[in-house]
Amino acid sequence: MDYFTADLHLGHASIMKHSRRTEFMTDSDRASLSLALADPQVYKAWKPSGESLDRMDRGLIARINERVDPGDRLWIVGDFASPRKATTAAMRAYRDAIRCRDVRLVWGNHDPRHLCDGLFTATYEAVRLIISPRRTLVEADAFRTHAQRSLKDRLIAGRRARVVFLSHYAHVVWHHSDRGVYHLYGHSHGNLEAWRNEHMPSALALDVGVDCWDYRPVSFAEIDRLLGEKHKRVPPHTVDHAGRIG
Repeated sequence: MDYFTADLHLGHASIMKHSRRTEFMTDSDRASLSLALADPQVYKAWKPSGESLDRMDRGLIARINERVDPGDRLWIVGDFASPRKATTAAMRAYRDAIRCRDVRLVWGNHDPRHLCDGLFTATYEAVRLIISPRRTLVEADAFRTHAQRSLKDRLIAGRRARVVFLSHYAHVVWHHSDRGVYHLYGHSHGNLEAWRNEHMPSALALDVGVDCWDYRPVSFAEIDRLLGEKHKRVPPHTVDHAGRIG
């Protein structure tokens, strides 16, 4: 089974403050952050304790391991880890703590690329998936189009598969966004959702970041249920370069 997540920011202290990850904080840190929110200067200087940061790291990895089996496939749609003292060993320790064997990373803006060699099954700038009941086909060149009706095209045409476009950043349009292709992204930590729902109400797009999903990965079955139901009740997402808006 395919699972999706994003924006773990393992080892990244500032994200606990900016995304209000109070669930992982010590009681003392929660109290001091509450006071800091009343004073911009104090808030700017506020940092969580090492214990809170360790709780976040262990908690996020535990929720992955609770949901994703070793034989599943886990897609991290950017910002896996960015510890203050980023080393190859630190990055390896985070990856090794995840029991899933097939973990794939779509690059985010916080990922230290030079420290990630060999950590993941594969890495991508963006990627297109064709997920059928029996298997997942991966196209590393997410923007490629097909002149011939290949197996992929027949699967799509026969509605036995879903096409999914992954990018760390949310897009307004993507290839075949007006034809039922899903778009999964991260980066925005849930802050884009209200705007997207207002201005792109028919877009089959979803933030899969941990801050939107109780700090856990979301299965493709859950995603397909949400976006599939939306696809049935709303018109196609038809914003494009020709000026069509729907």
